[in-house]
This record gives sequence, structure tokens and C-alpha cells, in this order.
Amino acid sequence: MDRRRDGGMIRFLHSADWQLGMTRRFLGTESQAVYTADRLAAVASLGDLAVENGAEFVVVAGDAFEDNAVPRSIVLRAAEVLAAFPVPVLILPGNHDPLDVSSVLRCRDFSSAVEGGAVTVLCDSEPVEVRPGIEVVGVPWTSKRPDPARLPALLGDLEPTDNLRVLLAHGGTDEVYGGDSPSVEAIRVADLEAAVGSGLIDYVALGDRHSVTRVGTGDRIWYSGSPETTAFDDVEKASGHALLVELGAEGATGGPGSCLVTPVRTGRWAFCAITAEIETDSDLDALAEVVDAVRDKPRTVLKLGLTGTVDVALRARIDDLLERWAELFAAAYLRERLTHLVVRADDSDFAGMVDGYAERAVRDLVGLAASDGSDSEDAGNALSLLYRLVDGGTR
Repeated sequence: MDRRRDGGMIRFLHSADWQLGMTRRFLGTESQAVYTADRLAAVASLGDLAVENGAEFVVVAGDAFEDNAVPRSIVLRAAEVLAAFPVPVLILPGNHDPLDVSSVLRCRDFSSAVEGGAVTVLCDSEPVEVRPGIEVVGVPWTSKRPDPARLPALLGDLEPTDNLRVLLAHGGTDEVYGGDSPSVEAIRVADLEAAVGSGLIDYVALGDRHSVTRVGTGDRIWYSGSPETTAFDDVEKASGHALLVELGAEGATGGPGSCLVTPVRTGRWAFCAITAEIETDSDLDALAEVVDAVRDKPRTVLKLGLTGTVDVALRARIDDLLERWAELFAAAYLRERLTHLVVRADDSDFAGMVDGYAERAVRDLVGLAASDGSDSEDAGNALSLLYRLVDGGTR
């Protein structure tokens, strides 16, 4: 039955940029293992979400894998998850996992596990019928080098259809990334909007941008973002989602049907970038209150940019908190580029704590810390460390 004309609603899930096998340099061995497992768990959750929301299929707009050389364990586990999907899954090769001679999407471990199941890899731009009345067409990457001519050529070759047609494409657009000087490799939003406006395409599922992003002036061109967080929230604003897309039949007068797009949460991780000016204990208390309020600390990464002028005791307290947070969170560290803490030291900070040679060394370090020389920051850090060591011994 032609669902464009029967008044029904088509639901499907739009996902992209799974990048299974991704590693993050700031994660230790234990946290990286959890992160790897959670990225696959986010993918598995798409099957449950499809059933819960009545979605008939899932489209993946590129970069299912981090690259074509991911460990075999990643490939086998991903294939096992996908083989068990309750609805069809259509995967577009992207720039991370292109259809070249080393393609992970064509390797025996993957293809044999999903053969005969719900998975279809879009190896060319021929339309794939999900079921009568619904087709998916895509532009797979065949190498890591972009081919900006392929998408316009596909759009130019498409014939009008009574089917609902979903287009999958992967890459940046001139609107989202280009600014005043768009890359020649960028997808032209005007081409997509023209295809949608003419009725050739009912929905454009984009991949490459890891945050949920609507593109153009309408509601039919979207990036789904990655299903699990990949970057810090000062750059990546809305990752960890899939999009539930609902396409309605065309109106009685032949006009376009409805299109409703709803982000659905899939991720568990958060990468938080925090900046703060620390001058007093109250400033540090306020920062600690924000950090301590984070709920799922083992799945949260903190990068902190701290500025200010502090005394030795306050700097020591900052370092104590950083050590504590590094143990509680998946990772926690200072951003060197955005951190500039000037230690204001005085001999009296160590009164009654040190004597003899240590007292003379403290005086020398205090002098260095107060100078404008290249060693002033190192001297301040040394005083902070010394304060923590001797203060810890007296408590």
C-alpha cells in the first residue's frame, strides 16, 4: 500500500556517527573500557527505541565505525548487536569507514554476522526499498577523499516517485561549516532544499556533525548527531541523541505531508568544559558546588580553565580538589591554555611549619614567585606542593 496516499504516518530513527572503537586521549584504561562499551550500548538502545516508538527502520548517515582498522572485537560485538535488531538498519559508509579495499563494512567478520538479517549497507546510490511505499537512497563514501560531485549528480538523476524517499548523506554543509567562504567539498544546502521543495526527497538524514542540528529553513534536513558524547560541551552542544522522524502522507490537495522531528536521548556521557575565576575561598566553594552536583561522575569528564591570584593555602586547596575529582570522575584536568593561577606567597604562610634549610628554601621560592621571571609560576606551584605536604603532616 502506498503510505504517501493512505493517510498514514511513517516513523523511523535517524542516527549517525556511532564511531564505534573511538578512543579519547584523556581517558584512562578503566574509563576507556566503559566508554567503549557505552558507545555500543547507545547503538543497541536504538533497537529498543524503534520498538517503543513504532519506528519501522533505522538509518545511519555515515561513520558507524571510527575507522576501517578498528579492533576485531569491536567489529564482532557491533555485528552481533546489529544482527539482533528488531527493525531494518540501513548504513551509509562515511569518511571514517569508507567503502575502500579495507572497508570494515565489507569484511567477513561483519558481513557474515549480519547476512540475512536486518542490516543493509548502502554500497551505491541505487534506491533501497525498505518496504512498498518507502525507499532510502544515499551517497556512500568510497574513500577518505570527498567527492563533491556525487550528491548533485544523484539529485539530478532522481525521478519523481509516489514513494516516501529518504536521502542519506555525510559531510559538512556550506551553511553549517562554510560561513562566508564555504569549502568546495561542502554539501550545498540550496541543492538539498530544492530537492525537498520539488518533492524528490521527503527527508534528508545527514551525518558528520556530532550535535543535533537542523539545517536550512525548513524541518526536513537534519544532523542527528552522535548517539554518545564525543567532544566537550563548549563545542558539541547536543550530542547523545537519535532523531525520531515522523513523515505524514501528502495532503488532499497534493501538497507535502507533515514532518515532525523529535530528539530522543541515547547517551550517558558528558564532557564538561568549565571556566572560573578563583580569587577567594568563596569562589572555590562555588566551583566545588557545581562540580559536586554532577550525578554520574564515572561517566563525566571535566576540563577546567581557572584564572586568578591566590595565596598558597588556596592553591593547595585547589590541587587537593583536583586530585579528588580525578579519582571521582572519568577524567578531570586543567586546561593549560586557559589556566593561569598566580600564587601570591608570603613567608608567614609557612610560619611554624618549616625551619632551617627548608625555611631558607621557602624564602627563596617566595622571592621567585613574587617576581615577573620565567620561573615565577613554577615557584608558586612548588610552594603550593610544599604547603600541602607540610600541612598534611601537621593535621
